[in-house]
Amino acid sequence: MNGRDSRASVDRGRGQANLPALGVALLLLTTATGLGLALADGAFASAERDPTERHVAVSLSERLVAAEGPLTTRGNTLNGSRVDRLDGERFEEWFPATDGRDVRVRLDGETVLERGDPTGGTTVRRVVLVERRNATTLSRLPSDRVTLPRRTPRATIDVDPPAATTVTTVRANGRVVLHDPSGLRGAYDVSLSRFETTTLAFEYAGPFTPRSVAVTYYPARTTKAELVVTVDD
Repeated sequence: MNGRDSRASVDRGRGQANLPALGVALLLLTTATGLGLALADGAFASAERDPTERHVAVSLSERLVAAEGPLTTRGNTLNGSRVDRLDGERFEEWFPATDGRDVRVRLDGETVLERGDPTGGTTVRRVVLVERRNATTLSRLPSDRVTLPRRTPRATIDVDPPAATTVTTVRANGRVVLHDPSGLRGAYDVSLSRFETTTLAFEYAGPFTPRSVAVTYYPARTTKAELVVTVDD
């Protein structure tokens, strides 16, 4: 065998020896490319899904505390009693944008509504105020005029004078809220201004005793809380 044939034989041997290495390299390249495409496809899908999910979560959190919202007494102040009565039917009616999504609403660490199984998704947190009103009764009035210690949007006035006394009129800051010339008797709900302190005055005939009238009013107590909204597609 001459030198040229010998070199050709060596080159063929090297080429054959490199074929397995080339195959492995192509396999790795194909796998890496496929994996990269799969990750990219997942990223694109996430990019398409997450903005919509986040938009719904942010919109829901804003709607929950909106001044004109069904659960608020004013902007960013939730009415505690309305929140306590929230159920799935009302939620779907008031917040239709969440239809078809898993949702959880928590207030101050307690779940007030959960629909579906929102194990992941997008969570939005907000600091809000929660307003609750508790009934307070003044059962003994020292005179025929009383100024309520705190502002209240309404009051219940229970008129039960002795037989010798007739209460004919009740005024709130000078405005007549109850009147019966033949005499008031029983419990009456009256609307008051929650923006000013109320003084009630009673007009009557006969002796006015401390137990002639009882007044129940509903002052607000406001606390700070965290509202947590989770939406999961």
